[in-house]
Amino acid sequence: MIRPLRLCVLVAVLAGTWLGGCGYFLDLVPEEKGLPLVSRPVAEEMLRTLKEREAKATSLRAVLDLTVWHGGRRQYLQQVAVVERPALIRLETIGWAGLTTLVVASDGHRLQAHVPLENTFVAGRATAENVAAVAGIRVAPSHLVRLLLGLPPLPIEIDKSAMFRPENEYAYLLRERESSYTQRLWVSADDLTLLRGELYDWRSLRLRFRYSPEGYGLFSLLLEEPSGRVVIEVSYRSYELNPELPSDLFTLPQPSGRARVVDLDTGQAPSLRLQ
Repeated sequence: MIRPLRLCVLVAVLAGTWLGGCGYFLDLVPEEKGLPLVSRPVAEEMLRTLKEREAKATSLRAVLDLTVWHGGRRQYLQQVAVVERPALIRLETIGWAGLTTLVVASDGHRLQAHVPLENTFVAGRATAENVAAVAGIRVAPSHLVRLLLGLPPLPIEIDKSAMFRPENEYAYLLRERESSYTQRLWVSADDLTLLRGELYDWRSLRLRFRYSPEGYGLFSLLLEEPSGRVVIEVSYRSYELNPELPSDLFTLPQPSGRARVVDLDTGQAPSLRLQ
């Protein structure tokens, strides 16, 4: 569903992979040989620019309009999102008459969700699998925080990055040795705006994403699982960048009374899927 974009620079960022010596070696398995490398001095200057932009986005409070395609069905939702790097996140889904239908929160270690109308409370480790159980798409909380901030899922590390200038529209296979995650990023050749990317876990493609930026602001974000069965389009109705956020936003107390309590880590949790 996500089309390759022309006139882009492909930035291959490998977490935990070192560029050996003064050469420009990266642990990649490109689909086509001879892909031109941007010279190291130029690449480092561009990567420093990206890191400087990244440092300016630390937290976000936003009202989001979501269009969710799942299993051949389309659903429209509204959410209030509050996130803070590296992995703090709170999502509140708003239903008819302004009622909250689902609250998801994570402090980066634990993930909790509450469905007030059913009085169901679920909790478990903050993993991509548990996010999929409550939100319908497999993405780690730390990656989702960065994506909602308009950043790539993994931090850009200059010494662990390589930059190529493809002449045509290409896709590449990335391989890394020390960390399970790898990302490929396409940034504009004009102003280095992040356009789209792919996130891998080892050699498995886990997520595609695409931005429709408005200058350097946030306009829309498309998240797609590689199977195409789950696609979420996020439109930013309004947002505030870098607000001060209280830490208690990112944990949910277990409700009192006759709440249904489910352990997400058992793998038997109900699929709440952005109710």
